[in-house]
Amino acid sequence: MPRKPGKNRSGRRSKGRRRSRGALPLSVPVLAAALAGTLAVTGAGTALAMEKTVSLDANGEEAMVRTFGSTVQDVLDSAGVELGEHDVVAPSTDTTVSGGDHVVVRSPRELTVDLDGHARAHRVHAATLGEALHQIGLDPAGVELSQEHDTPVPEDGLTVSAERAPRMVVMYDTVRSETRTNGGTVSAVLDAAGVEVGEHDIVTPDPHAPAETDMVVRVTPALGEPETEEVVIEAETVERENPDLPEGETEVITEPEDGLKEITTLLVLRHGEEVEHELSEEIVTEPVEGLVEIGTKAEEDDTATPPQGGGEAGGLNWAGLAECESGGNPTAVNSAGGYYGLYQFSTSTWASVGGSGLPSEASPAEQTQRAQQLYDTVGGHWQSQWPHCGVHLFD
Repeated sequence: MPRKPGKNRSGRRSKGRRRSRGALPLSVPVLAAALAGTLAVTGAGTALAMEKTVSLDANGEEAMVRTFGSTVQDVLDSAGVELGEHDVVAPSTDTTVSGGDHVVVRSPRELTVDLDGHARAHRVHAATLGEALHQIGLDPAGVELSQEHDTPVPEDGLTVSAERAPRMVVMYDTVRSETRTNGGTVSAVLDAAGVEVGEHDIVTPDPHAPAETDMVVRVTPALGEPETEEVVIEAETVERENPDLPEGETEVITEPEDGLKEITTLLVLRHGEEVEHELSEEIVTEPVEGLVEIGTKAEEDDTATPPQGGGEAGGLNWAGLAECESGGNPTAVNSAGGYYGLYQFSTSTWASVGGSGLPSEASPAEQTQRAQQLYDTVGGHWQSQWPHCGVHLFD
């Protein structure tokens, strides 16, 4: 009685399982004799049919099948597998096979996926949950499942719950890719989006950084190799006032010394345009700041009019007196007579008005102040002190 499609002899669907053909396998002597007889018939030393071994995966059950046939159908027949009405086989049954080929048989199964609280039934031809996900268009990396991917899908079906993985965005310059993944790092996000990063491409955040929901990963493509150049750091010079240095004079305290730094740049694609991106800057030698002191000390004008005192004496022409007595020289010394300075003080007279040391060693201002004090001390009788030049006090 002929077999019905998709049924074995007991009337049950084989579901791609191996079964016996009812014939016993030939013993080695009988097989050898059969081959010898075939060779004698051909007369050319070539067998009409050679036994080959083919791998058969029938709904996840794998076996090595020996057959003298030449097609996929012959492999199925040799394995005792009868296809059901809705079974699928790859390659097709009329495909020629060779030793080492692989044949896959899948029977229909029902897979129910409760995705984010919405259950939906699917008819799949898959041996495992992982195979089934691809068939229903669900990215395995984009969902978190209640079962492992290698979970078998039994004949009576399988129900699993699933939650969509967090949503991520990858911007490869201006190209946007959206993906979902449970991966824990930025690198996993890139893999899920199918973005391959070059050796020198700039990824932000760093590929090893943790992934976060709704994060945006930016990839700036490199257009060449990084380049490093040395750049001079010009040293600055600071000026500082020095009250002990005469005004108008300068003194270099520290000579400025330029520094050196290394800048590494990379040509990248940014917003569709080629631009130079600075990767790093490293100081090789620090610059040394220069220091210059600027003098602010005012020079004393020995020829200037001596400061005037107060009262009646302050209003007199002391410059005229000084010009007559000493030629206006505050350091003048008349060694013959023992008189010193602008107003030709004797040491005893100088001491009487509070002076110390020699009058010619005192400042012009002090000499004038002591002379005015002397004028007041003698009650304005200048003739006793400057008998010849005193008259110029009233010029």
